[in-house]
Amino acid sequence: MQSIAFVCEQYLVIFFSLALGIKLYVFSTFVTKVTWSEQYIYGIICGFVSAAVIFLPFLFIRKHKNKLATILAFIISLLLLVDTVYYSYFSSVPTIGLLSSLGQTKDIGPAIIDLIHWFYVFYFTDVVIVIIFHKSIKSFVLRIKDRLKIKQTKNRTTWIAVMITLIAFWITLLPTGLNTLADVFNKGYDTVSTSQYYGLLMAHAIDITRFIRQETTHLSASQEKALSDWVNNNKPVQASTFLTGSAKGKNVILIQIESLGGFVVNQKINGKEITPNINKLSKNSQFFPNDRFLYGAGHTSDTDFVINSSYFPLYDAAVFVRYGQDNFSSLPKTLISNGYSAFAYHGFNRNFWNRNVALKSMGYQKFYAADNYSKGTTINMGLNDGDFLSKTADYIKEQPKPSLSYVITLSSHVPFAVTNETKDLGVNISDYPDQVGGYLEDINYTDRMLGKFFDKLKAEGLYDGSLIILYGDHTPVLPAFSAGTVKYDPESVQQLEVPLIIKAPNQTTGETHNNQGTHLDIMPTVLDLLGIKTTELMFGQSLFANSDKALKICSDQLPVFSGPGDCNSILTNEKNMSATIIRYNQFKNITK
Repeated sequence: MQSIAFVCEQYLVIFFSLALGIKLYVFSTFVTKVTWSEQYIYGIICGFVSAAVIFLPFLFIRKHKNKLATILAFIISLLLLVDTVYYSYFSSVPTIGLLSSLGQTKDIGPAIIDLIHWFYVFYFTDVVIVIIFHKSIKSFVLRIKDRLKIKQTKNRTTWIAVMITLIAFWITLLPTGLNTLADVFNKGYDTVSTSQYYGLLMAHAIDITRFIRQETTHLSASQEKALSDWVNNNKPVQASTFLTGSAKGKNVILIQIESLGGFVVNQKINGKEITPNINKLSKNSQFFPNDRFLYGAGHTSDTDFVINSSYFPLYDAAVFVRYGQDNFSSLPKTLISNGYSAFAYHGFNRNFWNRNVALKSMGYQKFYAADNYSKGTTINMGLNDGDFLSKTADYIKEQPKPSLSYVITLSSHVPFAVTNETKDLGVNISDYPDQVGGYLEDINYTDRMLGKFFDKLKAEGLYDGSLIILYGDHTPVLPAFSAGTVKYDPESVQQLEVPLIIKAPNQTTGETHNNQGTHLDIMPTVLDLLGIKTTELMFGQSLFANSDKALKICSDQLPVFSGPGDCNSILTNEKNMSATIIRYNQFKNITK
């Protein structure tokens, strides 16, 4: 009878706890889409337990208990909605470290709005039910109490103590419990993995705890020395290759193409090449069709970071936003110390992802953003690539030589809208899944504008005499589809691969290199071709290093320094070292 009394008194708290557990189950099953495994089961259980824990304090409250529980349930539903929409766009779970970059969302608002679906109202179902039917439910519960002649329980504390003991016992004794949890706190895993293993609410709690600890702790002198010693003992020697110095003293033009996936290169639709100019460049250059991009919480800005530093991005924070004022070691700084000038170009808001600050910290002498270009037609997110690239060619011509030019395109950004300017392939948008047709038209448009950009560089004498590196920042977020000769499956390795093309000065014949390279390798490869040596730590290696000099490659195409032990363990350690250097701004200390 006491059990029934307890349920009658706490009916709303119990209802919200169970409802939240179900919503967390739905998030893991249908949003992050984990596969059935011990990890999945553990994460689901953690979800229900964390739901019980978060509503546990309401068992001690008598006054306004139900109102407060309803408000909390609504707030958590909003959090789940934010997590779901964010995951749909970025394929990751947001972290507290990204609060400083919330201002960025207004610029991608239209794309995010398109990701909000009507069925997300599911997250608020429990709150709606309570608001509409609470009087009826309360009346029903009172009738049960009256019929069974149940009085208010006096041993409520006993029930609460039992629940807390069971939860503590469960957490302590599960074989994958505390030891793994300690690793999560101390070493850190990406937010998606943490949410799958410990449930979404626990993932947020772990993230907040880590954030507070990171912001309130500093490396001691002995820790700084240990880090410096690790770097000195593990830093790979820059390998000399058969191409070392082949572009010595030449201009460098890095071209970062928004959402360029490898699956569209050398493919056709309606009998037309989707990327004819990129195809031509790939045949006359060193072509790496399976290059792996890396990003964490900073997404495209993480590509900016990795390309320019050869460091790993962070899983829980945008490096450019949280640590944009670090004393980065970087490609532009190294080139400037060897007589180069260095400039960055992007046809969008200069403060987006804190690029204005971070690119300066990287060493770029000037960042040309939207306010440096004449106002033109906006395509998707920023200035159209035609106007942007044309004016950028003019700027590159004016810079002191030799120069490093970092060019970031934007017209092939979500939401992949089709305009009269972009529509050239003749794709019928309705024939393909959401956004696919728009993407194909937009990436074709960017390719056409690249062709004009190359023509202008040639006319100015800047094409043949420059080292040109072209690559995708990341793949687009698209469903599976078939179009012409293109077949894309987001569940396959295609989701991880972007093309990387390296055209040496005056190069006219090409070579294809399969299954080799990541974005970490671009900086050391550029330095190799320029014949420039550096003592800075780089986590990548020249793509042209002989196999006996190249870094060991893990199965996921990420390099690791030489050393005994499991490849993935070594890689995890290197990511942690990279993160420590970034978080504590140790770039100068490790080169002393």
